[in-house]
Amino acid sequence: MKRKSLVLLLLVFIGVVFVFSGCSNSTSQTEEDPLADGVLTAGTNDMYLPLEFRDENNVLVGFDIDLGQAIADELGVKIEWVPTAWDGIFNGLNAKQYDVVLSGTSITPDRIEGFNMSDPYIANGIIIVSRKDATPALTPKDLAGKTVGVQIETTADYAAEALKTQENVDYTVNKYDGMLDAFAALEGKQIDNILTDISVAQFYTSLKPDVYAVTSDVLSNEPIGITMRKSDTAFAEKINGVLDTLRENGKLTELSMKWFGEDVTQNIDTNLKIIE
Repeated sequence: MKRKSLVLLLLVFIGVVFVFSGCSNSTSQTEEDPLADGVLTAGTNDMYLPLEFRDENNVLVGFDIDLGQAIADELGVKIEWVPTAWDGIFNGLNAKQYDVVLSGTSITPDRIEGFNMSDPYIANGIIIVSRKDATPALTPKDLAGKTVGVQIETTADYAAEALKTQENVDYTVNKYDGMLDAFAALEGKQIDNILTDISVAQFYTSLKPDVYAVTSDVLSNEPIGITMRKSDTAFAEKINGVLDTLRENGKLTELSMKWFGEDVTQNIDTNLKIIE
């Protein structure tokens, strides 16, 4: 009896040790490295000039595209782009279809809560664009009775809806998959105004200064950052370190001058002002 009891106790002890050892291993697993395969995959909406778009040869170009390559070079990896519709881009990130969203993404409290947002790399805010041949909209109240174009599921889209209540003004909001369509509609007089990021607006108005004009002050402050999954903490720190390097060695300034004609990457106001 004693021998059998001793054996049973020993088996129970071994089982308990095994269970706790297994639990310990599961909780101490290291964070998965998105770069383990030597590739940085980036989701982007390729219709957001001048940050990411297709040139006349259907080649993906833009500020963010150059930035992504610079980041990959610093990390010693390749970069692969995954063109994605904006309204599904964050779901794709969480589904691990790519490692980052690098697509002119405004930093907002909701995105900070749901994701790892990098430090900002471009100053940004929302403005109103009007046609040169129409009465300019200087403030949101001047949109009364008008039709306003936005890109769907962007902060400009949310702001356009929120301003109706905040400013007690009524107008129609037309939502587009990309800003190319919105600006084409404005030029074609299908809509009266556009709400969009200042960098996008300035690019379009520089292309067609006789057609478009930025007519309002900047209505918000929502600088642009890179989006990563909430669980990828170490990876986010690595991306921030690379951004610091590119800021310090002048690469961000170089890219900004190339695509915007001015440096919008330094001394960025990080005090968020979101219209929602």
